[in-house]
Amino acid sequence: MFNIQFFSKYFKEKVVKQYRKLLLGGMVVCLLFLPQTGFTEDSVEKMILDEVNVIGSKENVKDIAASAAYIDVQDIRKQSYDNLDRILRKIPGVNTREEDGQGLFPNISVRGVDAGRSAKVTIMEDGILTAPAPYSAPAAYYSPTAGRMSAIEILKGSSQVRYGPHTTAGVLNFLSTTIPETEEYYTKTLFGSFGEMRNHVIFGNTLETSKGRFGYVIENYVRRNNGFRTIDAKADFRNGDDTGMQNTEPMIKLSFEPNTSKYQRFEVKFGYNDRDANESYLGQTEANFRNTPFKRLAASRFDEIDTEHFRSYVRHFIELDSDTNLVTTAYGNHFFRNWQKLHECRTPSLALSRCLEDTTGSALLHGSGAGVWRLRNNSRNYYLYGLQSNLTHNLSVGATEHKLHFGARYHYDQIRRFQFNEDYTQDANGAITSVSLGAAGGAGNKRQSTTALAFNAEDEIKYGQWTVKPGARYEQLWQHYQDFGSSLDRDTNYGVWAAGSSFDYRLSDTTNTFFGINRGFSTPDPNGGTKGVAEETSMAYEMGTRYNKPEKGFSAEMIGFWTEIDDMVITAITGSGGTLDGETANIGQVRSRGVELQMTYDPSIQRRWTFQNPWYFTMTFTDATFRTAVSSTKLDEANIFTGAQQGNEVPNIPQVQFAVGTSFIFDKLTVNLDGQYVGETFGTGNNATNNTDLNGNKDVRYGKTDSVFLLDLGLSYKVNPKVKLFTNLRNVTNEVYLASRLPHGVRGGAPFQAFGGMEINF
Repeated sequence: MFNIQFFSKYFKEKVVKQYRKLLLGGMVVCLLFLPQTGFTEDSVEKMILDEVNVIGSKENVKDIAASAAYIDVQDIRKQSYDNLDRILRKIPGVNTREEDGQGLFPNISVRGVDAGRSAKVTIMEDGILTAPAPYSAPAAYYSPTAGRMSAIEILKGSSQVRYGPHTTAGVLNFLSTTIPETEEYYTKTLFGSFGEMRNHVIFGNTLETSKGRFGYVIENYVRRNNGFRTIDAKADFRNGDDTGMQNTEPMIKLSFEPNTSKYQRFEVKFGYNDRDANESYLGQTEANFRNTPFKRLAASRFDEIDTEHFRSYVRHFIELDSDTNLVTTAYGNHFFRNWQKLHECRTPSLALSRCLEDTTGSALLHGSGAGVWRLRNNSRNYYLYGLQSNLTHNLSVGATEHKLHFGARYHYDQIRRFQFNEDYTQDANGAITSVSLGAAGGAGNKRQSTTALAFNAEDEIKYGQWTVKPGARYEQLWQHYQDFGSSLDRDTNYGVWAAGSSFDYRLSDTTNTFFGINRGFSTPDPNGGTKGVAEETSMAYEMGTRYNKPEKGFSAEMIGFWTEIDDMVITAITGSGGTLDGETANIGQVRSRGVELQMTYDPSIQRRWTFQNPWYFTMTFTDATFRTAVSSTKLDEANIFTGAQQGNEVPNIPQVQFAVGTSFIFDKLTVNLDGQYVGETFGTGNNATNNTDLNGNKDVRYGKTDSVFLLDLGLSYKVNPKVKLFTNLRNVTNEVYLASRLPHGVRGGAPFQAFGGMEINF
């Protein structure tokens, strides 16, 4: 009988350790024994983009029979965005819930699916799974640094069956800096409000050698600030009155294209991230927030999250013949984090969200009352590695053209929790009089792992004005859960499948209409599996039309979507203190339906103005509601979904959001104006409008968040073709708004900020 545990161990110990040697050895063989030939740079680049990326370019979006978006490097850099929340809100159908105000921990939702820690979105970088443990711990605090990216691809609808492990919501593919064809140097430095400093440096080139083309790019991205919140002053600050962060992220990417009879490309990437952020789970009461919106309470002064991320891949691309390409990638990541954060009140014994609303507990947290509070060291190590291969073959059968795609992936990931508590005794003046350290691993000593085999197949069929793209995906998961603090040691497995098809009809050169259907899935983590949590399944439908008239400077798209979700999987991730805190569960049926709209227009093209004036508008209406009630028999009473009734809105999903913006582009001067509106949302599934839980207790997580319209302004001036000066203004009107009630307490978005700097590119 096939032993998956033995195979996984063997793969980890033998294959992963040797994959670099094997691929490099293959490179040497190609160099020594294969004959030489040449290839055009344009054709090479197109082949690689088609096989590695989800979309490939902004121009390709119009040809996809599904809702898709491509954010290029100009879109990212023009407003100096590093906050992923700000970037994604311009994309219809995508919602993000703010948590820290700086975009460090985005909670991403697509078309009304639960946004909690982006657990339902497949997150990739360069076509590779990059979340710390997407199978074993999908609800993890992680997102690639948006400011260093060359592009971000978003895919929804039926075309996402090629990608997993989550096929209900959508795909985000972050594209790192590419290797340039000629020598390039880029640097961007800015300084601004709250001690903000960023520096982004890129240097790369491609060289012709007697053995082939060698390319490289070296990059470093640094960001640091002091934060926009202040902490109640106490004498024993560990971090000082600092609510900021620092992030350092170097990367190197190498490529080699040997002079062989068949075009080949070898690519190696090594990246590292070191982040230190003085962030907390603790917010404020709503009343305190309205008076002091950017204050943090004294008890949160020791909170800090440290992370390290190592990521790498080795990729081989080969053109087997003029119609067939094969891409094989071996990858491995290691992510470590320790979040030392306030966990609960001990005297009085209350979860933080209730402690805030308790008279004695509030005094304790403010540092004006005696008692005991607990800090937890949430130390976790995440590991993943895998091997994936994708084959594309073009052929013609009669009057039809086919583009066949086949993919296979072996993947392993693991999360190792090793947590402990620190109990702080505080006097009536807020001074710490004693600290009691809990046993190492006493607050969580667990291991979760998943081995997954995934297969997908897709055929893009073109016949006359029609394009039909059927596809299917199957994944087999072997999961293991072990709690070292108990005798629990169990294995579970899932066999899940997805299938979909899109249909596109080209009405004219300017107009096409499309519709699609997709059966998706999302699996629970290994802990949920041991408790009998079923996989989430969904049926999604969409229909839309696109119009594109570049000579008139106008394009428009409107899409309607409808998604029915069964056995929705959620994770109790709010630190609620309930009996199921941190575990997954099924909560029943959810329906999400809505409309996405986007338009672009540049009146200067037809009117032949001396300057460019592009406009854009995107809007999303989402009706995401529970189709079944959620009782405490499925979840504990502390969970934010408990108490939802049929017809209630899914929490933290706004019904309406839109973005609008324009640019005035002169010879040397450019002005960018971007506005974003996010409607109000409910904080909990029971759609409470006041701060009272199901048992009548005051709990700050219950209630509504604010609707808000944010305006950003950017100006840049080209000193010469290679040097640009710029300034960026965030939240120009200085809106103060309640952005989130999670994890524990009200917190607002960032206030007005100003940045300025220089960009050099040559």
